[in-house]
Amino acid sequence: MTERLYEAARAEGAQLLFPGAWHVRSVLDLVQDAEGREAVDPGIREETARWSRTEPSGAAGATDGIPAEAFGPRQSGTSAPVRDFAAGRPVPGRGWASFERHPNIALLGTTYDQPADWLRAGQALERVLLQATADGLVTSVTSQPLEWPEFRWAVRVPSRPWHTSRW
Repeated sequence: MTERLYEAARAEGAQLLFPGAWHVRSVLDLVQDAEGREAVDPGIREETARWSRTEPSGAAGATDGIPAEAFGPRQSGTSAPVRDFAAGRPVPGRGWASFERHPNIALLGTTYDQPADWLRAGQALERVLLQATADGLVTSVTSQPLEWPEFRWAVRVPSRPWHTSRW
């Protein structure tokens, strides 16, 4: 199954890698650090609230953005960090779920880190996500550390001459 995911990334000019345990732990730590930064940054909280809605689709108000029903359940207990677009805002009818403690993480990257590479990485991400869905896998995008320039370099694979995508 992983070979089909690797091929989906290669078809768009990107590379996919499943890092080892130490690198997964490092990435998860970076996700937590990035989440912490987002939580204390009023500008980011405001932007998230602007494009994510806590009311159901069809309710009066904004017609674009992420609707509440796309958030999924809240995290119950302690596990791997998962971005919560509600960001502390109440969402009527939203349930709870236990998430995995040790997730599988795939890193998607390109050789360079320029706008054309970002587009290539985005196309590769879409192809990988579609292949994963076709293979019956459940996926989630964890991009928080990639959104902070000072964290991006630490996500990359030290032994590989490529950049981890923004996606």
